[in-house]
Parts: sequence; C-alpha cells; structure tokens
Amino acid sequence: MIQFFKTIRKQLISKHKIHKYLLYAIGEIILVVIGILIALKINNWNNLKLKKQDEIEIYKNIKVQITQNLKEIKQTKEINNFYFNKYQYGNKLIAYQDLSKMDTLALITMNLSQYSDFHGNGNVYETLVNSGDIKLLKNPIILSKLQNLEATYSYVNKLEDIHWEIIIQELSPELRGVINYSTMQVVKPDKLFSIELQNIFIESIFLTKGKDSIYNRTINEINLINNLIEDELKKLN
Repeated sequence: MIQFFKTIRKQLISKHKIHKYLLYAIGEIILVVIGILIALKINNWNNLKLKKQDEIEIYKNIKVQITQNLKEIKQTKEINNFYFNKYQYGNKLIAYQDLSKMDTLALITMNLSQYSDFHGNGNVYETLVNSGDIKLLKNPIILSKLQNLEATYSYVNKLEDIHWEIIIQELSPELRGVINYSTMQVVKPDKLFSIELQNIFIESIFLTKGKDSIYNRTINEINLINNLIEDELKKLN
C-alpha cells in the first residue's frame, strides 16, 4: 500500500502536475490523520472496556465480602438475643430473691462471661482507597454507603470491646469465690443474689439491647449496598 502511494507521487511529480500532487498530498495527510484518530478511538474504547470490566469485578468482590459479613452478623445477632433472654431471666431471679432457682441462676451467671462477638472484615472502603481501585467506581452513593458501613463496623467492635471489659473488670472480681467453677456449686448464695451482681446483669441487658440495635443497622446497611450494587451491575452489563 505504501509503495502504491509512492508510485503515484512519482508519476505526478514527473509529469509536473503540481496542482494535482498538492491535492493528492493533502488527501494523503487527511487519510493518515483519519487513521490515527480511528486508532486512538479504538484504543480508548478498549481502555474503557477494560476499566468497565475491572469496575464490574470490584463490585462483585465487594458484594461477596459484605454478603459473608451479613451471614456472620446474623449469626452473631442470634447469639446476642440468646444471651439477652438469659440475662433478663437472671435479673428476675435476683429481683425476686428466688433461692429455689439458685442452681439455675448460677448457670445463667456463668453465661455472663459469654457474649456475641462480631469482628467482620470492615475495611472495604479503606482497601479501595489504598489500592486506588476507588477511582474505577463511578457510583458515589455506593462509595458513601461503604464508608458509612465501615464506620458502623467500628462502632460494633467498640461495643464488643466494652462487653469484654465488663466481663474482665466487673464480673470476674464479683464472681470470685461465689461459685465453684469445677463443680458449679454455689459457695456464697448471698453474693449470688446481691445487688452488685444484679447491676452487672442490668448492664449486660442494656448492652445486648444496644448491640442488637447496631446489628440491625449493619444488616440494613449491607442489604442496601447489595441492592445498589445489583442495580449498578445491571447497568454495566
């Protein structure tokens, strides 16, 4: 093809057809420019296609991660509700001073050292920022919701830490010598039915209620993000 154009040029120049040669030269330049523009257009189209595929994969990965967290937090919520009901019953036994249920209260009191504990992978937004992948995601609402979810995860973790501190700092000292851990025999009934232990039950009740509320908030936020991602994937596909 290049040789063909060279031949035409030589023929025009040799025949002194300068006017036609100039027109031909201009046409050749135009063809070259058009070729470059087409190549750039194809290259840009390929780049956009690759970025689109990357965006789709990132959304899918986010969905997998937060869906796993959703499953875990639902399980954690069930555990939390189980202990909430136990704590309420233990509080009633102390309030009524029902000594006939001493062994039951002892078992429930031992459950005060158990608690729901959710520490899911909550650094989705942070990972996107650090990796630079955040630039590939075009939906600002999803990014905002992911940032909010990360803050909610941090709040959940803070409540879990508070629960652990109550167990270590308040429950453990209060139970020392009250129950024989190996036989589950109550050694000091008066301490088991004391106001101090009842206050720990009340603290635990309020804490588990608070945790249930934040678990529900987390579940709602994850469901919302999943729905937004689903809608975005439909647009991209």
